[in-house]
Amino acid sequence: MKARQASKLSMYLAVKDFLVTNAAIATPLPNYSGFSTAFLSAITQIQTHGEQQMFDKSGLRANKDQLRSTLVMLAADTSRKLQAYARYVNNQLLLSETKFSESELRNASDNVLRDYAQGVYDRAQTNLTALAIYGITASTQTSFVNAINAYVVAIPKPRIGTTETKQSTLQLASAFEAADGALGNIDAIVEIVKLAQPNFYSGYKSVRKLIETGNGSLAVKGVVTDAVSGAPLKNVSLSFALDGNGTKLKASTSASALVKKSAAKGGFNIKTLAAGMYNVTIRKNGYADQVATIAVSDGESSVLNVKMSGLGLV
Repeated sequence: MKARQASKLSMYLAVKDFLVTNAAIATPLPNYSGFSTAFLSAITQIQTHGEQQMFDKSGLRANKDQLRSTLVMLAADTSRKLQAYARYVNNQLLLSETKFSESELRNASDNVLRDYAQGVYDRAQTNLTALAIYGITASTQTSFVNAINAYVVAIPKPRIGTTETKQSTLQLASAFEAADGALGNIDAIVEIVKLAQPNFYSGYKSVRKLIETGNGSLAVKGVVTDAVSGAPLKNVSLSFALDGNGTKLKASTSASALVKKSAAKGGFNIKTLAAGMYNVTIRKNGYADQVATIAVSDGESSVLNVKMSGLGLV
């Protein structure tokens, strides 16, 4: 939820409480019941979609990366052991089918890594009895196939998380439109009692005012910290690319707004960035890369706080 939206929600809640407190005056107003129901329903939707939008989806990618790293390690280890066995029995077909270096596995695409790992597992399973002295057993095979299955499940989750964030953003905008429409109808019928109920009328007008609380001078701000210690991380690279084409956009002022480095206390600010949904690639030596998704709107400030995991923890 952006700064202006948060300010509007605060105003909505103040109006709701005021109308509940003054129900004796508000309820008899023409069509008030229907307008009020629509207004309260929109507030509930805003709160629900706002929570969904703010849920940190970066953990989905971090989890996938961790599972990928585990699978690469197990596949490479099993491949090495199969290579030793194949050389001993002079099985040239098995030797060629299971020759995968760790770097080759690490650089493979998601689906290719899955196929490579499954192929290595299947061939180890076929020769399982003879492979015990090479360190391949039913137990190691169970760990291997569990790693394959877990990774297969994790492959689409970062993209699904990005889609959910986009949907929540669209649904949130729709809920705000509904709230504004219902509130506009309530505004109109409150005018009926301007003279008959001056205190109610002036009170309503007071809570109905939108007070901007956000800092509209920033497009994006945030802090990068270590996921374990919570310590701020400096010199972290954050690259902003418009979602959908992977191409960095020109900011309305300068290209420097698209790639930022976190400061000594882990903070970063971007003053100007074109509106849209962005994929943010976060990198620092010694830490696993992350990709987060954030929505940027004109005149509103977005917040992106990042927790990075060290490579030793992946």
